[in-house]
Amino acid sequence: MTARYGIALGLFMLIAPVFSSNAAIVPFILDGKAGQGLLPGNENPAVPDPGSGGLGPGGISYDTDTNILSIDIKWGSGNGFTDLTGNVSSSHIHGMTASPPPLGFTQNAGVLYTLHTLPGFDTSATNGGFVGTVSISEGDEAGLLAGRTYINVHTIANGGGEIRGQLTAVPIPAAVYLFATGLIGLIAAGRRKTRT
Repeated sequence: MTARYGIALGLFMLIAPVFSSNAAIVPFILDGKAGQGLLPGNENPAVPDPGSGGLGPGGISYDTDTNILSIDIKWGSGNGFTDLTGNVSSSHIHGMTASPPPLGFTQNAGVLYTLHTLPGFDTSATNGGFVGTVSISEGDEAGLLAGRTYINVHTIANGGGEIRGQLTAVPIPAAVYLFATGLIGLIAAGRRKTRT
């Protein structure tokens, strides 16, 4: 096996699950009318700049085979954001599971899942966050994947929500597909060359 073939095969093995018919991991960003992240401006109505948050190192992803939503979110100055007005009083995934129209950035919806009672939730205003998983029901999956859910973090001062971010699925870019196609061609060319 040539070094070029080994490198190409290694890279292919890293990205092959993305293109497999069994691939089921969907990454998410947090978005809203004020921008990406857990922001006070994403609340409805907007909250005047108390704190901010966003994705932690693990990000957010959903496994469509197991119905598990993995969440790593952070807030407060200890995590590189701004401090909340106080410790978190509650946090939820809100949303609508009904058919379109999709839930927009300027709409509110009821609670689907409670986060603040789960293991891995830290209520600190200065160094808080949540690293854990939520089991999504089959009935709620379509709404999650269609962008009809959001994460809301509440404090005593802002009982309706202090920071919010819409769960928005990230499509696999065409560039990754082209890279994989080229990589497969490189592997095939390497195999033909070694046989001659």
